[in-house]
Amino acid sequence: MFSRPENDRRIMATWERFLSGEESSSDALRRLIDDSWRRCFDASVDPDRNRAPVPLTENFLHSLRNEHGELLTASTPVMALAREFLSETGTVMVLTDQSGTILSLEGDTAVRGAAENVHLLSGANWSELACGTNAIGTALTIGQPVQIHSAEHYCAGIKRWTCSATVIRDPYDGEILGVIDVSGLSSSYSRQSLALVVTTAGRIENRLARFEMEVRYQLLEHCMRGLTDTTVDGIIVFDRRGRPIKANERAPSVLADFDAARWDGKHIDLASLALGRAEGELPPTGLPDWIQPDWVEPVIHDGRRIGSLLTLPNRRAGTVFGKARRATERGEAAVADSFDDLIG
Repeated sequence: MFSRPENDRRIMATWERFLSGEESSSDALRRLIDDSWRRCFDASVDPDRNRAPVPLTENFLHSLRNEHGELLTASTPVMALAREFLSETGTVMVLTDQSGTILSLEGDTAVRGAAENVHLLSGANWSELACGTNAIGTALTIGQPVQIHSAEHYCAGIKRWTCSATVIRDPYDGEILGVIDVSGLSSSYSRQSLALVVTTAGRIENRLARFEMEVRYQLLEHCMRGLTDTTVDGIIVFDRRGRPIKANERAPSVLADFDAARWDGKHIDLASLALGRAEGELPPTGLPDWIQPDWVEPVIHDGRRIGSLLTLPNRRAGTVFGKARRATERGEAAVADSFDDLIG
């Protein structure tokens, strides 16, 4: 898990042999580094690269930060603590998105000049494809905490650096959202840096989990007020990722009718039903072909979409479904216990 700086000279010699096509096996070279070097070689990453690609322009970076606003909101107070903690350590803490593009960084201003020289800057991409073996890119590739020191880097211009990183995951589905990294010149090496990034990532994930819970409460409150228990249709509430979280008591039987009518053999059930993500008033990205877009209503709170409401027409009752009927139902008296089946 940890780098061993005392092996630097041997690792450097191994890297030179590797690039020349000679046998590069060495007990000083960790397996994860060897694997990463081979990925970089196979992807034709330039081993002579001395910095990351040119960072995004301010306009593109602004758009990217807006896209990852929730991750930044969860991370900002945590990273602010790092600003003082890292102020005299010769290191910076870096937050990236899931592609390895830097969203923000904090830390020792004394190392900022050296960081700028290698484009360790907001808007720069540090994936393995862009910069070779490095803690940010390699952590994203393998999905685990990584420490990369000095000669272990694939690209020559980054071998002066030492870095530790781990991924930040969505607390609900485990999807990788980004990376938290601590980097500095090789003289700043510390095993504790890896523990710091793991702890920091955990705190950010905890904040994200609280945010998600708040959004779910808002979503369910909105739907409880807006629906009655007298409808003959199946009603399912989906979170903003398109996953079902609540259903009324008629939903399973209505779904079973749709399932029985399928001709392609694909099974439909409540637990596996998913709509995909949706933004604003647009239909969800993964809407199944048997669901009409008109059956899906966006749930908007404070100007942002927090989920979707799916109304499945009950064929046995012979109901006609449409926006006009749905609007009528919204006007009926609300019953707070409309939903009985918790499925997520």
